Amino acid sequence: MNASAKAPLLEIRMTPDKGRGLFAAEPIARGALLVAMKGTQTPLGELPDHGLAMQVGHDLWLHSDGDTLDDCGNHSCAPNAGFTTGEPILYALRDIAPGEEIAWDYSTSIACADWSLTCRCGTPQCRGVILPWRELAPADRERLRPIALAYLRGEGVG
Repeated sequence: MNASAKAPLLEIRMTPDKGRGLFAAEPIARGALLVAMKGTQTPLGELPDHGLAMQVGHDLWLHSDGDTLDDCGNHSCAPNAGFTTGEPILYALRDIAPGEEIAWDYSTSIACADWSLTCRCGTPQCRGVILPWRELAPADRERLRPIALAYLRGEGVG
């Protein structure tokens, strides 16, 4: 599916323990385009102290003020969304029911060394901590490689 395809209806809701979240407002089929990540492409050294940022290249980040739909996607160690094309566009990894939270694995975009975040996804697969790509266990990198951003897919092989 290409990025110009019509995305399903998504809505922002508050979650009990993670703040804002992104939710399906209608049934979503596996493979559907969910949301393209938006923001200003900025080198790490020029990132402002305010807003939100997502790493999309070795020294390239998408920075936004935190007011776009894609800024509300939370992390899950058992994601239902991923970067299947390698581009910063989330696609459904399986059928998603109305009311279900859209979540992706933050480790599939970040390579910033020594970065970590306590995980609150609560899934049976929870790793407890969200780590950058290179710090993941080799088995986790292999499992996540097909849904990681393109700049990470060749790293940590072998």
